[in-house]
Amino acid sequence: MNLITVWDITSAIKPPRACFLDFPIGCPAGRPHAAEQQREILTAALNQAPKFGDEWRLHELPFQWSADGSRDWEEELRDLYRRGLGMVTGAAAYSGKYASAGLVLGSRH
Repeated sequence: MNLITVWDITSAIKPPRACFLDFPIGCPAGRPHAAEQQREILTAALNQAPKFGDEWRLHELPFQWSADGSRDWEEELRDLYRRGLGMVTGAAAYSGKYASAGLVLGSRH
């Protein structure tokens, strides 16, 4: 099972058993520290399992990042990339660049 947040790349590589969430990169199971939302997302994804077949299809899960449907997180993510903080080459790069800036992709804590 794959929880995906980038539609274009996923459509190109077609990983098996993929579920799409229109969430910020790095948050494929929901908001950090939002255990209830994360459980709901994982349950919804697992409920898709019987629907996976031989033909590849990206299953879209019915969740929104913001309760009001706002997509403000997109601009924040673009800003991270504009400032050069979006070029992550691995876990060490992530923890170094983002943690030192107090940022997580798509949200602030």
